[in-house]
Amino acid sequence: MSGTGREEEKQVDRNLRIGGPSGKDLKWSSALEAPFRVTGLPWLERDGVYRRLPVHTSHAIRPEVDRLANYTTGAQVRFRTDSTNLYVRVKLAAPYNMYQMAATGQCGVDCYIGAIGEQRYINTSRFDFARTEYESVLFDSLSREMRDITLNLPLYQGVTEFLLGVDPSSKIAAFPGFPVDKKVLLYGTSITHGACATRPGMAYPNILSRMFPLEFVNLGFSGNAQGEPELAHLIGEIEAPGLLILDYEANTPSAERLRESLPEFIRIYRACHPVVPILVLSQIRLAREAFDGEQASRREERKRMQREEVERQRSSGDRNVHFFDGALLLGEDPQDCTTDGIHPSDLGYDRIAKALQPIIAELLHAVIERQTRREDGE
Repeated sequence: MSGTGREEEKQVDRNLRIGGPSGKDLKWSSALEAPFRVTGLPWLERDGVYRRLPVHTSHAIRPEVDRLANYTTGAQVRFRTDSTNLYVRVKLAAPYNMYQMAATGQCGVDCYIGAIGEQRYINTSRFDFARTEYESVLFDSLSREMRDITLNLPLYQGVTEFLLGVDPSSKIAAFPGFPVDKKVLLYGTSITHGACATRPGMAYPNILSRMFPLEFVNLGFSGNAQGEPELAHLIGEIEAPGLLILDYEANTPSAERLRESLPEFIRIYRACHPVVPILVLSQIRLAREAFDGEQASRREERKRMQREEVERQRSSGDRNVHFFDGALLLGEDPQDCTTDGIHPSDLGYDRIAKALQPIIAELLHAVIERQTRREDGE
């Protein structure tokens, strides 16, 4: 390195430097080994890989969906430890390559400490975004005490290996489990997927996972959630669902395709799960709509179609299908809530999660109440 290069490095805030080997004596373990638990990947125990859909699907899926299923959005590693240090070693399927999204969101890992409902963010991995392998610290030199740890995996990249490094003398214990043994399933677009959160924990499904005592499964397929019947069949295979959220409007090729796909998707899912609550979300408002009345009218038309379909379902006797107007998710003024006029920023995702929280709480009330009654022996 030239003398000028060394001087430039010295001037960089040390908190902005990338990660690297710790130099510490650490014990390394795969997140796939006990007592660590990976959540958000329903087929992990069967297939043994970080993937959101089965390796071998019962119904054929498009190549684009198959590729996106390898992205680990919504996957979380949970455990307890008294280690004063926590490092990660990550092997990615490919390097960072998204112009509109922070490398920490696409390829990074972030860390929360605390029990569900009390989790607090501490740090995000730092790495050379040109590389596909990195080692990074998530915390060091903390006091020696047991802590609940939740790690959020990369949103827009595949993970082929994920190792955790802790003090050799530290204790590692299993995540105590969810108080409610049901899952919240979210099927949707790039917005559900996590574009363009600056780090994994800020995608709205991950924010919601810190609000509710259930497992969340992110089935967002960026640009490719078209309401295909094959996906309805696959989602129907996921055991112990507590709620299904359908947020795929923006990816449908046409209004007519949306009109055809929504009732069929619900019909297929209902054959597997007759009473699980289904929440249909219409699209958020886009920044361009403030200047383009035609675009706003198209969104309103698709919203009307979805609301009418939900009303038809309810009139036919399915009172567990619900609708929510996505135009309300970003609040009264959505103009500064995206990174590119379409995909939410962290501000936008925070607003979406807070808007959905009371709706989801109401729909999950009966699910949580039944679980409580079983535990009380009623």
